[in-house]
Amino acid sequence: MALRERLAGNVRRLRALRGWSQESLGEHADLSQVYVSKIENALVATSVDAVAHLARALDMDPATLLEPHDS
Repeated sequence: MALRERLAGNVRRLRALRGWSQESLGEHADLSQVYVSKIENALVATSVDAVAHLARALDMDPATLLEPHDS
């Protein structure tokens, strides 16, 4: 699985576990809902800064967002 798809799946899964919308995650991460959607659909090669923002919002280490996860 490509790293971009892994990030997309992890962000989508962790956001859903919190019961957050993409807009809510965007607000917590200081990113737009449109950008969160693009990340979750693996449509952008996002920056390490954006990964750090997402990780902070989700209260985890940024590396966790790139780890494999069995669905």
